[in-house]
Amino acid sequence: MSVTRPLHRLLAQTPHLLRASTTTPPPIRTFTTTPTPPLPRRRPSRPISLPSTPSYTPSQIEKLSEHYTPQQLATLLTGDAAIDPYDFDDRQPRDAHDPYKLAYLTDLSTLDPLLDFPPDHEKYTPPNLGHPKQPLPVITDPEVSFPEEEAAGVYRGEELSRLTGFSAAQLKKFTIRSMVFHRVVNQTRMGKIQRFYALNIAGNGNGLLGIGEGKSAEPGDAGQIASYMALRNLEPIPRYEGRTIHGKVKVKIGAVELELRSAPPGYGIRASEPIFEMCRALGIQDLSAKISRSTNRMNVVKAVMHGLRSQKLPDVIARGRGIKLADVRKVYYNGANMGSSSHF
Repeated sequence: MSVTRPLHRLLAQTPHLLRASTTTPPPIRTFTTTPTPPLPRRRPSRPISLPSTPSYTPSQIEKLSEHYTPQQLATLLTGDAAIDPYDFDDRQPRDAHDPYKLAYLTDLSTLDPLLDFPPDHEKYTPPNLGHPKQPLPVITDPEVSFPEEEAAGVYRGEELSRLTGFSAAQLKKFTIRSMVFHRVVNQTRMGKIQRFYALNIAGNGNGLLGIGEGKSAEPGDAGQIASYMALRNLEPIPRYEGRTIHGKVKVKIGAVELELRSAPPGYGIRASEPIFEMCRALGIQDLSAKISRSTNRMNVVKAVMHGLRSQKLPDVIARGRGIKLADVRKVYYNGANMGSSSHF
C-alpha cells in the first residue's frame, strides 16, 4: 500500500471543500442563561454632620456642668454629635426576656447586693432569694466515717475498750507488727477484682498476744482492720517463769510443720523473723523453734499461735495423772531437783 495515497485523495477533494466554504454557514445555536442577581449593596454611609448648637436645653447643660468640668462637658457633647441619628434609630433592642440581661444602672451611688462588693465597715445582709434555710442532713449510716474520727486510728470508739477491758491510752502502748501484706486478685466475668490482705499481731509484752486479718480495696484500710482485729483477739498465753514456754510443742498447719522448744535462761530467741516478732510482742525471752517443709509466713504465724495455745501445762498433767504438781515437776525442797532435768 502506497503511503502517498491518503494525501492524493485529499488533494482530489480540495475543489469540493472550496465550494462548500462559499455557501452560507448554518446559524450558530444560542443558549439563554438566568441573569445573576446583583450582590446586596451596602448602605451608603451618610456624612456626619455636627450641629452647631447642642441638643440639650440650657437648663440641662447647666445641670450637667454641676457634675462635669467644662472640658469633660465639651467632650460629651462632641461624642453625642458624632453619633449618626440614622444608626441610633436603626439599633436592635435587646430581648426583654433575656435571662442574662442586667438592669440599667442609673444611680451608681447605691450598692447593688449582687454586683457590688459591700464595704468592710457595713454589715452585709444577703437578699432573700426565696429559698428556705434547711438544716444539713445528719448522716446516720454506720459505714460512713469522717476524717476527724479516723484520726484516732484503731483506738477510736468505746467498743474496743469495752471488748478488751483496756483504755485507749493503754491500747496505744501495745506492740503492733505487720506480718503479712500483699495484693489479692480475684478473676471474675467482670474482670480482675483487686483487694489487699493484711495479717497483724498485737501484744503487751507481758503474756497477751493476738492476731488479726483484714481485707479491703484500700491498702490503708486493710492494715487498720487487721490491727483492730489483732487488738480485739488478745488472749493470755501461759509462760514458764515469765520467759519461755512449757516443754516442747509440735504443730502442723497446712504444709508448715513447726516445733517450739523451751530454753534455759539467757538462751535468747533463736527462730525466724515472724516467730521472733511474736515472742517479743508476747514477752518471751528464751525460745528455740524449727520450721520444716513450707515457710509460708501466714501459716507460720497461725502455727505459732496455735502452738502457744496448745501447751501442756504442769497442773493439767498432774490432774490427768492423779498426782501432785510437785511430782510432775520433780522439784522438791525449795527448788532442789531430785529427779530428771525436765523443763516443766
